[in-house]
Amino acid sequence: MVEYIFEFWWMFPIAFCVCLMATSSSVEGAVFFAPIFILFFPFAAGVTILPIEAVFLALSIEVFGFGSALLGYLRRKLVDIAIARKVLAVSIPVAVAFGFLAHVVPGNIIMTLLGIIMIVLSVTMLYSFLSGGVHPEDGHQSDGPPTKVDILGRKYWYDYHHGPFGVGWSSLGGVLVGLTGIGIGELTTVTLIVRHKLPVRVAVGTGIMIVALTVFPATLVHAYVFSSGEISVHWNILFMTIPAVAVGGQVSPFINNRVDGEKMKAFLSIVFIVVGALLLYRAVGG
Repeated sequence: MVEYIFEFWWMFPIAFCVCLMATSSSVEGAVFFAPIFILFFPFAAGVTILPIEAVFLALSIEVFGFGSALLGYLRRKLVDIAIARKVLAVSIPVAVAFGFLAHVVPGNIIMTLLGIIMIVLSVTMLYSFLSGGVHPEDGHQSDGPPTKVDILGRKYWYDYHHGPFGVGWSSLGGVLVGLTGIGIGELTTVTLIVRHKLPVRVAVGTGIMIVALTVFPATLVHAYVFSSGEISVHWNILFMTIPAVAVGGQVSPFINNRVDGEKMKAFLSIVFIVVGALLLYRAVGG
């Protein structure tokens, strides 16, 4: 039993570092973990992880990592709960529905979607960095009362209108989470900052809540299907990775103050292009 629990002990430091990178650059942890399980595990551990199992494991880890980070952002009053409610009302049911659908989709299609999404996201992140950022960190001050004031007394002014466009991108985020486990975090952050002009801190904090609460029910769907299916899940991977990301989520707010998130995104965008290309190569039988 002890040997089974600690079989993948070396994933603890890897998961901890991944959590710090993800939360410091507002990139979903599943973007890192799904390729690690699909591409890296066969060579490092001699274990082949099916694409749908990789999605489930990545989502499970992300729930705890982003859930831990969410507590920190809530304490700092950097989450707009009203915006999150509007998005979650759409993204959660869509993610649940497509979570069930993912189990009848061929593995090569899931890998293809993962590869395409990673390349698109990496190009978006690189463009954001090269263009000098997308919006001032604190937003534009106006004469009226601030929309939000954080725990340090910093004031933020912005307006948000959900509308049909909001329903559209919330639905797309749910589809991506259900099928591939990734996408809604980056989609949320970019939309809130670029289209709705939210201050970066509030957009990131709100995005973390949306990711955590969309991913959780989608993870339960995959767990339910796996518990009654024929695929054997490597549950002991979670024994090492969940504690690591739970600790990392608490450490990340301190790291965020010392790490340039935009430069981190520029570096990760190059890495994700390579990983996305490898996933596409695997998907077509390479």
